[in-house]
Amino acid sequence: MGLMAELAGPVIDSFLIGSFYALMGAGLTLVFSVTKVPDFAHAELVTIGGYVAAIATVAAGLGIVPAILLAVLIAGVVGVAYDEAVFKPLWKRGSSSLHLLVASVGLGLFVRYVVMAIVEPFGWLSVRASVAPRVLAYVGNGSITDLHVTVITTTIVIVVILHLMFTRTKLGKAMRATASNPDLARISGINIYTVRRIAWFLGAALPGLAGAFWSINSSIDVELGWRFLLWMFAASIVGGFSFYGTILGGYIIGLAEGIGIFFLNTYFGVNIAYRPVISLAIMIAVLLFAPQGLRELSLERLRGVLRPAGRGASSQVGGG
Repeated sequence: MGLMAELAGPVIDSFLIGSFYALMGAGLTLVFSVTKVPDFAHAELVTIGGYVAAIATVAAGLGIVPAILLAVLIAGVVGVAYDEAVFKPLWKRGSSSLHLLVASVGLGLFVRYVVMAIVEPFGWLSVRASVAPRVLAYVGNGSITDLHVTVITTTIVIVVILHLMFTRTKLGKAMRATASNPDLARISGINIYTVRRIAWFLGAALPGLAGAFWSINSSIDVELGWRFLLWMFAASIVGGFSFYGTILGGYIIGLAEGIGIFFLNTYFGVNIAYRPVISLAIMIAVLLFAPQGLRELSLERLRGVLRPAGRGASSQVGGG
């Protein structure tokens, strides 16, 4: 019972952190699926969302809900600007994925220093929203706050809404067609440039939303998004760069980190500062053994991995 009480806190917080990872990674996956841009500059959208929400509450006196909506809107617009100014012109010129990746790194650095130049004169290099999480209940040694409930619930609602959009609307079908084959989609009468803009807006709004929520949880600084970049890509890689897989990947990474570092710290004295190593190890393992991430996950595949080599080989031959 003592262990369960101690474990309650890390598990509760892992679901909160996993929601942040899921939102950030889902935006990255959405953009990559439709436009094939491996966008390292996506990290700065988290920073922008966080700064907009925090400054809106601190300096402009807005309530937290309007501040979050403003953060989502501005992050979405900045994402569209990314594509219009940098990625779409490169794509039209036939640039490779490597060129787009390098361009995204440069764009991310540029945006980061622009944000720094804007906030530094006002003394906002480190700022936090004027709203603090409120404890709703205690579970063991952990606490559930209104931020836990809001972030996790919002993530679930967004997943449901986007699922319905992808599967039930013409826009969702157009996005899937563009992601699959943009040339064929264009010949079929789909305005792929409009689809790109919508994909970029939605894909940028999600990390912007995550940043806005983070401004309630902790302080915002210009390197916030950069520090989250590893986890953003880890969630997408674990999820196989599929939307639903990335959402699940975010929670897998969050829980693995939270619970893993708890046991490592409790029983082996490992410093909690090493928790990013867990995400890095998971990401490397996925790239080595299951490059398609959760897309490769199936009951038959798991049986094949767990089955002894001799039996596996004979079963395969026998099964034709």
